[in-house]
Amino acid sequence: MPWVARAQDERYFRQIYSGDLLKKFDFTDEKKYLAKIHGPYYELDLNGDKINEEILFIKKDGEDWVEIYTKDSKGERSKILSLQLINEGINSELFRMEFKSISPNTKVLIFHYYEGFTNYTEVHSSAKIYWVTIDNNDLKTLKSFAGPSVFEEYQNIKGHYHLRNYRVYLQDFNNDGFKEIVIKSNMNSKVYYYIGKGKWGTFKT
Repeated sequence: MPWVARAQDERYFRQIYSGDLLKKFDFTDEKKYLAKIHGPYYELDLNGDKINEEILFIKKDGEDWVEIYTKDSKGERSKILSLQLINEGINSELFRMEFKSISPNTKVLIFHYYEGFTNYTEVHSSAKIYWVTIDNNDLKTLKSFAGPSVFEEYQNIKGHYHLRNYRVYLQDFNNDGFKEIVIKSNMNSKVYYYIGKGKWGTFKT
């Protein structure tokens, strides 16, 4: 694969030398961006009121975000969630969404996110799982959670290559009425159990 220079690469190296990579990420959407680009609005009824919410994947100055909007009875749109997805290279994208019930009163919206790839002296690409929880069909309870990096493709200059695939499924292991989120990657599995109010715990199997 030929080496390609990207503006994103220069920004990354500047962050390394300036120390900005050690600072906490700014997850607010209050700062001004010079460039924004987004894909289509995806419509999904998150709270069962027969009015679709809108889900948008948007790039802002090299940052990746998911934004969720709702509409009132007059059709006025308002933003109810901003979630930053941390990219690790170029060509990052949101490539899959799933909407699941983990209990009669709790749902999760799962995002499969390609973190992008790098191609300096080695090639590396990966994907990460994020999800949003909604309790009791109340949009005010929306909480986001960053899961693990899962898919990985890697090749170094000596020719070593490996590919790690994954799958995501739900299963109630302890019969408490809440399904756990299971993320299986090759021989390893992580199980995330719902604590409540948008909080999750995890253990390995």
